[in-house]
Amino acid sequence: MDEIAESIRGIEAERKRLAAGLRSSRAHYKQALEKELIYAVKEQIPEGGVCAVDGGLLAQEFYGFDLLLGRAVAVNFVYEHGKLSRYEYHPSSSPEPEANALGGLDLREFAWHQSLFRLEQELGVACEALEKFKPSYLLLDGSVAPQISDKPSSTSELREHYDKVIASYKRLYELAQSNKCALAGVIKDSRGKRFIEIVGKGNSDMEGLQSTTDTSFLHHLLQERERTFAFHYVSAPKNDPVLNDLGEWAGRVLAFYLRPTEGDRPLRVEFVEGTADHEKIAEVISWLSRINARYSYPAVLIEADMRAALDKRELDRAYSRLFLKAGGEQRILKLRRDERPFR
Repeated sequence: MDEIAESIRGIEAERKRLAAGLRSSRAHYKQALEKELIYAVKEQIPEGGVCAVDGGLLAQEFYGFDLLLGRAVAVNFVYEHGKLSRYEYHPSSSPEPEANALGGLDLREFAWHQSLFRLEQELGVACEALEKFKPSYLLLDGSVAPQISDKPSSTSELREHYDKVIASYKRLYELAQSNKCALAGVIKDSRGKRFIEIVGKGNSDMEGLQSTTDTSFLHHLLQERERTFAFHYVSAPKNDPVLNDLGEWAGRVLAFYLRPTEGDRPLRVEFVEGTADHEKIAEVISWLSRINARYSYPAVLIEADMRAALDKRELDRAYSRLFLKAGGEQRILKLRRDERPFR
């Protein structure tokens, strides 16, 4: 443990040194979409609706199939004259979770199934909430674009499900654009390395950061109420195996990092170009995230997370109902590892 602790201290000291050098260099970066490395954020209290969407998911493997239980909730905070005037939910403050089951999936497909089921619910609720509430801002918990881990292989039976999810992404982008709603995704614990890739290109001094995530480095670079320049989600969207599926929207997914408070780490903020002004997004998200100095995250997304969360007991109850309705057939028995009598 002493050796590990010493290694961590050394790595952090190096990150801090490189961050200080980068901050004072005043260098410009070819793949950055803005001239400066860092921008001060003037916080802005939103006017109108700020809607957030999050989903909860429970999953368990059984002898002959996999059972999923999930729900998505949209929360709309309406601000007037600098204060929260009212709040509303869609489809309700505590909707009944939906169940889904498929059999014959291997472990990779089981992971894809979970991801696609969750995304289908969240994107569906996001589209409905946007049309219902007409908010000025719509925030997603997580990325505003699909991930490589969401895409099944071309031979998987889940590929059709994936295509439907991609269609839902496009519909959400189109709705946001037509309703003049700023669409953004907020990632609390990003493992992205795109920013390091941009600032490290051609800089031999930054080579030691190749295994460092953006947020680990930006914790030393950004100060309170500061953000980085905006940049493209990937360097070549048309060559990306997932973003390319978004068609004309592929090159319009952008991102930046934001640090609302000194006591917490930076957030990754993604947005869709054409639906939002990123300066206003940064100002609003920064203001919404300052409810706790040590946990800077938009209050409306925290509420959505709490409303969407599922208790493990709900999956147990769903299984019990299913077991009774199916007459206790062998294919719905639990796996042996979940029924060990000696542990």
